[in-house]
Amino acid sequence: MELKITVLRDEFIEIEVLKEDPAILDSLAEILQNIEGVEYAGYMIEHPLTMKLILRVKTNPAKITAREALQKALNELLNISNVLLEKVYQI
Repeated sequence: MELKITVLRDEFIEIEVLKEDPAILDSLAEILQNIEGVEYAGYMIEHPLTMKLILRVKTNPAKITAREALQKALNELLNISNVLLEKVYQI
C-alpha cells in the first residue's frame, strides 16, 4: 500500500492512497463516523484510472484529534479483521 499524509492538523487529516481497493477506506470511514468527536470522515476516488483515493477526517479537537481518531479506527478495523480470521480458521 502506497500512501502519503498530505495534511495533518489537530482537527483534520488527509491521506492519499494509491492503487488500493476503495473497500478498505469505505470500512475505515464507516468506523470513523461512529467515533465520538469525529465530525466528518469520508473518502473519494480522485480518478478511476489512477485509483488515487483520498481519505479525509475532520474532528472536534476538544474531544479527539484527527490522528487519535484515525488510530482508534485502525485498531478497531484490525480487531474486526482478527475476529473474522479466527472464525475462518475454525471452519
